[in-house]
Amino acid sequence: MKLLRLVCYFLFLSMQSLWWNCALHGHEGGFRKPHNLSSKKAEEFSENVRKNFEHGDLNFRVKFKLYNPKKSDNKKFGETFYTNSSEKQAFKVTLEGKEYDFSHRQDQVEKTFIGENLQANVPFFDDLVLAPQDLYLFLNLSLDDSYEYFGSAKVAGRPVQRFIRHEENSIDNIQYSNVMVSIDAKYMIILQIDFLNDILVPVRQLSIRSFKDFGGSWMPKIIEITDFQNHRHAKLEILSVETET
Repeated sequence: MKLLRLVCYFLFLSMQSLWWNCALHGHEGGFRKPHNLSSKKAEEFSENVRKNFEHGDLNFRVKFKLYNPKKSDNKKFGETFYTNSSEKQAFKVTLEGKEYDFSHRQDQVEKTFIGENLQANVPFFDDLVLAPQDLYLFLNLSLDDSYEYFGSAKVAGRPVQRFIRHEENSIDNIQYSNVMVSIDAKYMIILQIDFLNDILVPVRQLSIRSFKDFGGSWMPKIIEITDFQNHRHAKLEILSVETET
């Protein structure tokens, strides 16, 4: 009898662990959200996140490698130069000798290009799924009034606060209806961005897997990009970061 009680107890603990660590799937009420913030605390948190992303007049020059984890010979190298100032936020990407310029105006990514045409919602390379919009989200996140507080969860074992906004758009022909941003509850840095369909199921995901101190600036080291719809996967590795004021 005691043995049966012990077995039942461990089964209960196992089911509880699965419940608390389940992935985002279905509607908001489909899972428990521990330690949610009040409306006031959520507003304070989002304000602190905005301050955390305000770098002032600062430029980043980032060199990166983009590759398919299952194909070691499938590697592409590039460089992005991000400009943040009181006048504009923009970035330039250099890939295989071609330069592409992107700027931000009225919550839309406007694109100009040097070389062949490259759209903001189409991957840089046909066989690798990183798109210009992905880079822009990580470099220029702003939790403005379009984002609503969604609740608490865990990402890679870290407590996060999640914010969501409605956006009917597509990346690489993948239609999505909402963007969910998961932000580390302590350090206020992005850990994950989910592109969700109209029933809040992820169809595309960007996840930061590791960070590195690049000369005093903590930046993502490895970012994984997953296309759930077409079962595609790529990794972005930051090789170096230089900052200029």
